Amino acid sequence: MSRNKLTGDSLSACLPAGCSPMVVPWFNQHHVMLWITRTRRSKLGDFRSGSPSRPPVISVNHSLNPYSFLITLLHEMAHAEVFLKYKRHVQPHGVQWKDAYRRLSLPFLAHGILPDDIRGAFGNYLINPAASSTSDVNLAAVLRRYDPPRDVTLISELPEAAVFALPDGRVFRKGDKLRKRYKCECLNNKRIYLFSPLAEIIPFNPEQSGTIV
Repeated sequence: MSRNKLTGDSLSACLPAGCSPMVVPWFNQHHVMLWITRTRRSKLGDFRSGSPSRPPVISVNHSLNPYSFLITLLHEMAHAEVFLKYKRHVQPHGVQWKDAYRRLSLPFLAHGILPDDIRGAFGNYLINPAASSTSDVNLAAVLRRYDPPRDVTLISELPEAAVFALPDGRVFRKGDKLRKRYKCECLNNKRIYLFSPLAEIIPFNPEQSGTIV
């Protein structure tokens, strides 16, 4: 976004219908900048505290669906509020952040603003919000329903003992599910890794690759 005053028009395409008027006043009141960025694999959004010559900045990936964008934005707004009040004297995802996140999010849980499935999953997540909304498998799965169709395979769709790969070239064998995550052996180094059921993977064909698995 530009350095000028944030307006509802500049956010309306990113947020669910009717939500931008509920967000814009917060930014203009707190003098925090918002940047809508390219897709980043490592994070959905972040908060940077700025400097004496630059205001704090929140950034959110442009590729998120409107509901994921809103939930990520509220997450970072809570970080900004906590920083502006406490600076760096509290834990990043401690009690103060959780309280701020809940308070900022509650107006959006009103009936009719969010679809019922997202409203329920988001409400449950806010009981004890984690550092990343993607760590809540139920909320992440519900939000995925509103993504544009993509030709991807999830690890949860593979049978047990299936072999799969990651974009970095590492190859794994799917193992048992331990509560929320799958225990998988990396065939490159024989180490064990845990994968979210929503992890996007590449189905692996050892006959085509010539790799012994």
